[in-house]
Amino acid sequence: MNGKYQILIVEDSEITLYKLKAILLRLGYEVSAHDRPQNALDWLNTSHKTPDLIISDVMMPGMDGYTFVKMIRSNAQTAKVPVIMLTSQTDLKDKVAGLEAGADDFISKTVSPDELELRVKALLTRNQEKSSISQSSSKVFTVFSLRGGVGTTSIAVNLAVAIAELLEIKTCLWDMALSGGQCALMLNLKPKNTLASLADWPEGSIEEGLLSSMILDHASGISLLPSPQFFEEGDLVTRATVDLVWTPLQMLAPYIVVDAGNHFTDPVISILERCDAIIVPIAPELASVNAAYQALRLFEEMGIDRRKVLPVVNETFQKSSLIPAKIAEGLKKEIFAEIPYDNVNMVRAINQGTPYMTLAPRTSTSQAFTKMAQRLTAVRKELEKEESPEKPIIKLTDNKFQRYF
Repeated sequence: MNGKYQILIVEDSEITLYKLKAILLRLGYEVSAHDRPQNALDWLNTSHKTPDLIISDVMMPGMDGYTFVKMIRSNAQTAKVPVIMLTSQTDLKDKVAGLEAGADDFISKTVSPDELELRVKALLTRNQEKSSISQSSSKVFTVFSLRGGVGTTSIAVNLAVAIAELLEIKTCLWDMALSGGQCALMLNLKPKNTLASLADWPEGSIEEGLLSSMILDHASGISLLPSPQFFEEGDLVTRATVDLVWTPLQMLAPYIVVDAGNHFTDPVISILERCDAIIVPIAPELASVNAAYQALRLFEEMGIDRRKVLPVVNETFQKSSLIPAKIAEGLKKEIFAEIPYDNVNMVRAINQGTPYMTLAPRTSTSQAFTKMAQRLTAVRKELEKEESPEKPIIKLTDNKFQRYF
């Protein structure tokens, strides 16, 4: 990357502005630096230049960074320019506000030159390839819950197997449960290299061959991109890591199922923003329903299309007075699928390191996974329809696969 890339910086601190400008000029970029958002907007209007990247502070006099980014996004000239927000704030609510305004990434004001270079290169690379990726990318289905113990990993593993078997096509399972991922355990695989090895990667992209060396093939027909093996390595996987692997991974498999765990982290948010569907597992108990409600609320604040959020009731115990219809009423969202109870075989599958779909292929639970895969592989077309997003989609029960109108 060279000086053909134009970067616009807006920062009211003279010291920070000088530091960022000096680093980026040394890296070969053209830089336009301003200490007020209005000055930057005036420059955009008078210079008739469209920057390739914008770095903006959050707290500034006259106009805060969120308002500035919203104005950038409302202008056709700059609507698709990637934006990094420069902030000392690290709370989730601040990041949600930034994402809602239209920011693509966040960095600290004390960012090191190496990290700044990596973040800038990653965003420029992603933006450059975005149009071609949108035409030929894999379909990505993310399984995420704010509550543990609802079967997030079991659903991700068996959904990946179901898609591979149904379409007879390569499917990748990506373990992004960074604080203790269990996908490798459930598949009886032993990772040697994980995403943690890409920490502080000096380049803005990686080769497919390097990513392939991390991926483990399984007898069921799926491949696994494993999470870090050790708990303390989870923090090494960042949004920049996701940017690095996003494009080459899609070149390796037409379908990707992500186990995103149960924590809102920056890299997980990055995946939730870009995936085709978000599957939210819910156990039929009140705490789980409340966690799903909170997740849906946060998705809405982040600007995620409500239509791509698909609640799935996973019957983790035999009987409950909290039936799917009541759960749907509480969420104000139709239930996408129901997975029947089969605790005996599910526990056996986990203990043996065998996917449930392989261990008990003829049960109603396996049939539910298959039928959910059938629906999900067409979910993008469903989302593109202009009909009501709250129209019931599908219900999976022991013996039925039917639509409701």
